[in-house]
Amino acid sequence: MNLTCLKSGIWQVELRIPSDVRVVLGRTRFAKSTGTRDKRKASNKALPILTEWRQLITTARQSPELIQPKPDRTVCLSDAAQGHDGRGDSSVWLDELKPSQAKLYDAIEWGEGVSLPSHMSEFIEVHYTRHRTQLEARRYILEATLFIHTLGDLNRGNAQRWISTEELKPLNERRAVKTMQKAVGFLSEYIEWLRYKGFVSQNLQNPFKDLHFSKQLARPRQYLPLSFDELCLLRQAAKDADDAVMVTYIDIGRFTGMRLSEIGELSAESIVVESGVRCFRVRPDAKTEASSNRLVPIAPALASCVDLKTLDLRGTANAVGKRFGRLKRLVLEDGSTRQKCFHSLRKFVVTELERAGIAEGVAADLVGHEKPNITYNVYSGGCSIGQLSHAVRVLEGRQQDI
Repeated sequence: MNLTCLKSGIWQVELRIPSDVRVVLGRTRFAKSTGTRDKRKASNKALPILTEWRQLITTARQSPELIQPKPDRTVCLSDAAQGHDGRGDSSVWLDELKPSQAKLYDAIEWGEGVSLPSHMSEFIEVHYTRHRTQLEARRYILEATLFIHTLGDLNRGNAQRWISTEELKPLNERRAVKTMQKAVGFLSEYIEWLRYKGFVSQNLQNPFKDLHFSKQLARPRQYLPLSFDELCLLRQAAKDADDAVMVTYIDIGRFTGMRLSEIGELSAESIVVESGVRCFRVRPDAKTEASSNRLVPIAPALASCVDLKTLDLRGTANAVGKRFGRLKRLVLEDGSTRQKCFHSLRKFVVTELERAGIAEGVAADLVGHEKPNITYNVYSGGCSIGQLSHAVRVLEGRQQDI
């Protein structure tokens, strides 16, 4: 089903238009909100919409004279169909952005140059397999485009200007040095790939090598754990906002300590029974080796909060993370600090396990951390399901019904 979960949690139905009829229809894709956060309802609403769009595509092929194209897009799409639009982007990357994102690039004079993201999709497809990493690479390349518009603008001065602009932001909005170094890493790989493919000169010096990161940038700071009262406030606020997906994320997070990205890959298919205990099976390509494929017992209280039979959170992590950021800024007194985020739920779980006297090795296996002791870390086969289940029951007992 062609459904996308928007930042608001509402599902949108989308359909890419085949290149041979884009000029006739005057667009590259169809998109329409279903007006609901319930995926099942959205799926039902999407079916007749998709049927109508597919009929329109058929009409555009068989009787194009019956279709009235959008006049303001025809020229652009005609060029795009031939693979050489004014931005030098055969994938029409700008047209694929949401209107709010595309607006950021309205003031840019592209001229005859090839835009920086012109080969972005191909690069990401061949370089990265994890969905989260693909989204990060795309985000940073698009962000850098605001400072380096075209391939002809690739120079150290423009690259440094992108990094230095971060210093001008209010202190609580500046990103950490590690974050900017990661962003630069994506761009550096992109430039090396462009050189390898011959899209830029082999003599081009990679402008993202050896950049200066000012001491004015934010320094890494430890995330702070949420208190139980703060957790309750956030959950109630999400419930009041009719954001059922957010409530589900918070419930799973507080009873398992799973990462946002791990929760965002869960579905009914992720549930397995091991030694008579229902567990979530974390995806095999999780953040670390200790995290991958681990089993996390499902607390009875969690099973009563979440409909496990219809659970499907795949592809929602990015949108939920952004909504959680907005929610905590509204609800928590110190919600504007970067030290309070969804990861603080994970901190809450580990804190409660420690205060309850759960062995560190058991807690590490539950949340997917490397064990601190080399003997257990290297030679142990891990805790039993019984030990993990006990830890989950203890964690459950330390939380009142909410």
